[in-house]
Amino acid sequence: MFVRGQLTRQCGVDPRGLTFAFLNLETTGLHPNKGSRVCEVGIVRMRGDGVVLDEYSTLVNPGMRINNEEYHGITNVDVRHAPAFQDVAGDVLAYLGGAIVVSHHLDYEEKFLVAEYGRLGVTLQRVPGMCTLVAARTQLDRWGYKLDNVANLITGEWPTALHSALGDSRALAGTLAKLIAEAPQPLSWVGPPPVPLPGLPRTGIVAPRAAGLRKGTEGWLATLTARLPYMASSPPPRPEGLRDYRALLAHALADGRIVGEEAAQLAVTAARAGLTQSTARQVHVEFLAEARARAEGDGVVTSVELKELQRAAKELAASHLISDLEEAAAANRARNNGPLKGWRILPVGDSADVTEVVDYAVEQGAKVAVNVTKTVRLVIDGGAGQDDPRLAKAVSAGIDIMSPDQARKVMEAEAAKVRGGLFADGGGAQVAGRIAAERAAGSRPSRPEWHEFWRSRELTPAEYHARFVERHDDWDETSTIRITVPVTARVPAAPVMTAEKKSGCAAVIAVGGLLVGGAFELARQLIV
Repeated sequence: MFVRGQLTRQCGVDPRGLTFAFLNLETTGLHPNKGSRVCEVGIVRMRGDGVVLDEYSTLVNPGMRINNEEYHGITNVDVRHAPAFQDVAGDVLAYLGGAIVVSHHLDYEEKFLVAEYGRLGVTLQRVPGMCTLVAARTQLDRWGYKLDNVANLITGEWPTALHSALGDSRALAGTLAKLIAEAPQPLSWVGPPPVPLPGLPRTGIVAPRAAGLRKGTEGWLATLTARLPYMASSPPPRPEGLRDYRALLAHALADGRIVGEEAAQLAVTAARAGLTQSTARQVHVEFLAEARARAEGDGVVTSVELKELQRAAKELAASHLISDLEEAAAANRARNNGPLKGWRILPVGDSADVTEVVDYAVEQGAKVAVNVTKTVRLVIDGGAGQDDPRLAKAVSAGIDIMSPDQARKVMEAEAAKVRGGLFADGGGAQVAGRIAAERAAGSRPSRPEWHEFWRSRELTPAEYHARFVERHDDWDETSTIRITVPVTARVPAAPVMTAEKKSGCAAVIAVGGLLVGGAFELARQLIV
């Protein structure tokens, strides 16, 4: 099915402009010739420069019991409402077509795709492919070539949602993007160019699994949504599943927080509804908007209702929908706790300058009095109420009477004094900024740690075969997967390059493609 190419230090096509389709399958067993079936598909389409173009993921009902749940976490309950492979076969081909198919153990994906499409009477031939297990062994001299080890070495992070189809595809995509961008020596693609694949009817049916759930710092729903595929064109959710998802969401948020078991149940209903990242976020936004409308139904959002909305908004990652309510509440709290907190002012007159000063005072936390009392601290006289008895009463009570301009200056001085605090020092901020700038200027980009394991030269096909394919007496049978090497190697035709090169380089590419492609067709298995 696959014609294998390779990322190499030889002359070839710049991979940053190519499209790669990172493929991972979860299966009910290891041997499709003995009846094992695909139970999950994950695909990430990405340009070689690291730009993710599209994602696809779905559980697949294998039509048989799943007895190896401990390896991938997929249960018979999970796949009960999932589409069969024949229902997603056309969509899978559409996501793999026009790209170089990449897997960390391409032989494994190949044998299952051949078996699944063979049941549908479809034969796939000469699909461009690349095995990153082979690439890692060829370029890196560090034992331990499992996907999680290689991903951690190159990206510095352990993959999330490991052993889920989409999680592994994402880990592989991120690893290859780093490898291409940061390799000590430029890597080129030597192999066949992307080709279109046969078109089969597409259903758009998906049942994505949100695997590897954890609360994290942003909550369970944030992780659930992130684990769903980012699809450039998402299918609409299925009504029955969506109804259950919304009902369960309301139940989970009734007490203001979502716990782990509730998140797991939401993940099951999200798969049955066929939710993707974009449709899940849309559902969450609509859900919160409806809750806000109910709160505003009587014309007043109480503090209790606002707290409920805030808790739900945090879980739903939709705080922007209630930001105006929060800003109003925050402004009210700020006024109540402003620098003029405890001040009561009495305005006399309603001129524009009096109104302006009163507005300022209220913004800073002051209260407005109507009559002279013992708690009034300042009377603002606009000059139009000389006969107002409150002025005489204020004089007899010893309360200061000021013009609007005088009052404004006094209140501004008081506000500035309170804001300054006990340890205010403007020079400290300048010192901190200067030190930060000095440290930034003195730092230099460090060499990635994984460069230490970069081979001085990439392995030749013969060296690869000797190290990773031939039988060795000291191999540990419990941790080694071996294959039987075919007696006759199938050498693919010379690759057709997709970029114009000068004649000398083109010749090197053609010969290199024959040698590398043919030899790696022999060396297609792993030692984990």
